[in-house]
Amino acid sequence: PVVSFSASAIQAISLRTSLLVASSAPHFIVTMVAGMAAPSLPSADSFKLPEESPTVDHVEIKSTHVGSLPRPPALLPFIRGEKPRPADYDAQLQAATEEIFAKQMKAGITFVNDGELGRKDYVTSARMRMLGFGAEKQAVSAGDLEEMTEYSDKFEGRKGLLTLTKKTEVKNAACSGEVSYTEEGLKDLGEEISRVKASAQAKGLPLDQVFFSSASPGTLAVFFPDDYFNDHGKYLESLGKAMKSEYDAIHKAGFLLQVDCPDLAMGRHTLFNKKSLEEFREAAKKAVEVMNKALADIPADRIRMHLCWGNYPGPHHHDVPLKDIVDIVLQAKPKYVSIEACNPGHGHEWVVFEDTKIPEGKVLMPGVIDTTTSHIEHPSLVAQRLMNYVRLVGAENVIACTDCGFSTAAGAMNVPADIVYAKLQSMVNGAKVAARIASKERAAKRARTHY
Repeated sequence: PVVSFSASAIQAISLRTSLLVASSAPHFIVTMVAGMAAPSLPSADSFKLPEESPTVDHVEIKSTHVGSLPRPPALLPFIRGEKPRPADYDAQLQAATEEIFAKQMKAGITFVNDGELGRKDYVTSARMRMLGFGAEKQAVSAGDLEEMTEYSDKFEGRKGLLTLTKKTEVKNAACSGEVSYTEEGLKDLGEEISRVKASAQAKGLPLDQVFFSSASPGTLAVFFPDDYFNDHGKYLESLGKAMKSEYDAIHKAGFLLQVDCPDLAMGRHTLFNKKSLEEFREAAKKAVEVMNKALADIPADRIRMHLCWGNYPGPHHHDVPLKDIVDIVLQAKPKYVSIEACNPGHGHEWVVFEDTKIPEGKVLMPGVIDTTTSHIEHPSLVAQRLMNYVRLVGAENVIACTDCGFSTAAGAMNVPADIVYAKLQSMVNGAKVAARIASKERAAKRARTHY
């Protein structure tokens, strides 16, 4: 049957209809009365559990994001090395770090970071802390951008970590010898760690709620080509031995370590875009093996990883399907696994977990906020996306996350800063909505078992 409701009833109905899956009541098609204004963006407080809901059935869905956040415009020239740093740069950076923590806390994010504030991008800092990169080679390109030239030609003149168009040459540092982490590199890392730790403590944040990101060996191999080993596996092993120093230092400082792993997904349509799927899978297996060895001295529950297909608003029609790599990804040591899960290329892939059982102790962090569009996701949509995972793997194994970072390279943003934090707030509200739905469904299931 088709039933019409007034505007005041729509909001109350919107979530209750989602609970029909837990009951035998018939499904209804809900339509809005013609000419009626659309309901405003609801807050999480619009969806409260009934007072009689047993506390034993209450669940919580925590929230986080992938890492990079918009840098303060005034600091961009110094972060990118375009201007010499002023005498008070460290003080400015410290104050900005505290402000970024404060913004995340205001939004209600559970697990936060410094937004990768002081970094030019998410890989260059690590590379500069190591020896063995004295060569230079053409940066890898992406298969989707190579094919869709009408689109990619719009990036003419833009230089980053990837070759975005054949019209603009991009070169990156390349491996020229054995890779090793330097004492100067450890000192530089220590300064970054000290700034983040001091800023978190100034805001009263426990360090076990603060994550600190670092590139995986495989990711470094994607962006900084091999010009020495002529053997991808040997290059990975050299990178893994060197990066172990960085991973261990981050863990020792008390942070949650996040290892960024776009190599396990984006690597397919970049570095391996001319190889077969099986060849890519073998390389991905080796990358996970090397990463696990580098993480040997860190407990799994103190590590998270981010799986990524590339944070650029391209066609992405050459992205490797999650189903083709999920078995390899789940062999990685980190307990927490962040995956793109809401953009047009990967929003459907929650169904992969209908047939794939996650290992005991693993927690999925599906992206429920798209970081390439300024549309602010409705909390109810966030909740729907989360519930797709909750119903398959359990609420205790799901943390709300973003698809990727909001500013992978300093100053490179698809979403303005004010909208970034509005999107994060909506994600937090949506996680609360999903938690209330999950609580009701758990209570309904428990009630059925008593009859």
